[in-house]
Parts: sequence; C-alpha cells; structure tokens
Amino acid sequence: MKRYKNYIAATLVFIAVFSAGQGRCSEIKKSVPEQLFYTANQSYESRDYLKAIEGYLGVLEQGLESGNLHYNIGNAFLKMGKLGHSILCYERAKRLIPGDSDLKANLSYANSLVEGGGPGIENNPAMMFLNAVFASYSLREIIFSAAILYFILLALLALFLIRPFFINRFRVVLWIIGILFIVNLAAVGIRYFNERVLKHGIIVQEKVECKYEPIEKSTTYYTLREGAPVLILKTRDGWRRIRRYDGKVGWVKKEAAEEI
Repeated sequence: MKRYKNYIAATLVFIAVFSAGQGRCSEIKKSVPEQLFYTANQSYESRDYLKAIEGYLGVLEQGLESGNLHYNIGNAFLKMGKLGHSILCYERAKRLIPGDSDLKANLSYANSLVEGGGPGIENNPAMMFLNAVFASYSLREIIFSAAILYFILLALLALFLIRPFFINRFRVVLWIIGILFIVNLAAVGIRYFNERVLKHGIIVQEKVECKYEPIEKSTTYYTLREGAPVLILKTRDGWRRIRRYDGKVGWVKKEAAEEI
C-alpha cells in the first residue's frame, strides 16, 4: 500500500512539474515576439539597422503582422539607403494603416527620391474622388462601414414594412443611407481590385533593364530605377512581366521587382 502511495505522490509531483514547465514554456513563447521587437528597437536606436530589420522580420515570422512593423522596417531600410525596399515596406504598411501621418510623410519623402518620379497619377475622376474620400481607411475598415450601412438599410426597410406610415417621415434618411451605401460599396470594389487582384510591385534594385523578351540576350526596352512602382503581370522562369504606369510592358529579373 505504501508503494502505491509513493507512486501516486511521485505521479502528482511529475504532473505538477510538467504543468509548470508547460506554463513557463508558454510564457517564454509568448514573450519571444515582444523580446524580438524590443531588441530590434534597441538595434535601431544604436544605428545597427541590419540587426533591427532581422529582429522585425523575426516578429513577422511569428505571424504578428502590423502596419507599424512594416513601417519600422521601411525606416531601417531608408536609413541604410535601400530606397526600393523602404518604399516596398511603406506601401505594405499603407494597406494596414493608411491614415498614419508619419507613414504618409516618410512615403512621400521616399517617393521624392525616386529617379523619374513616384507612383502614377489616376486620371479617372470617379476613381480620384473615391480614393480621396477613403484614402485614410484600410480595406477592412471600408468593408466594415459598408456592412454597417447595409444593416441600417435593412432595419429601415423592415420598419417600413411593419409601420408603413414611417415611409414619408424617413424617406430622405433612406435615400441618404442608400447613396452612402452605394458609394461605400463602390469603394470596396475598387480597393479590393486594386489591392487583391492587381499585383503592384516596387523595383528594389538600383538600375534595372526592362527587356522585350524574358531572356538575357533580349534587347533592352527601357530602364527602371530603384523605387519605381510597377504592375506585375506574370512571373515565370525567374522573370517577371511588368507594366510601367505609362503602359509600357516588358520583362525584368524576378529579384528586381518585389510584390507589395
């Protein structure tokens, strides 16, 4: 009997130690991203930008993506003189925190350093209007606001069905909500197409020769500079088919253009 008591006691001690160990491992695992971020910030402050980038990328590898994280990586690249990579990271941050004033300022400054100019200008008046109105909102926020307006519309329609005499009283409100919903829905469609369907890219090498064909011996069509924005149309055999914002299409090496 005594042997069984000792066995049970030992088993309970083992379970307690194992549980404590698991909890400790969990705490350590939890603290890894925070520790990486803290160390990366320290490296940035001490001007060790390469080490800072490694730390921030380590946080990303933990699955903790954020606009501020991409922004910090962009800052480190800019300090290192890597203009293309800095713009790439700023553009990634812009999709998550488009309204951030520091991000806007740094991205504008980085684009001003690009030879030949930064992003192309949208000429379509409707697109310009929607982009201006929703410039400070991420795709997720625009979708959320469209969903809210949709449910308000449903609630009003349900109210009119139950109490028809409310129609005249709230007709103007219904029209306003309806117009806002349509505008919002159009913004969702445009932003979704722009961010999820089109593949925007940034040239990340100092000088890139864009060729007519995806072969080394092909004639150079035009030259792109670091930081230039492009649309990535196709990727194959180590080459990317890209389109410049003026419409010119050509081929560059895959590593020359990174997708946002």
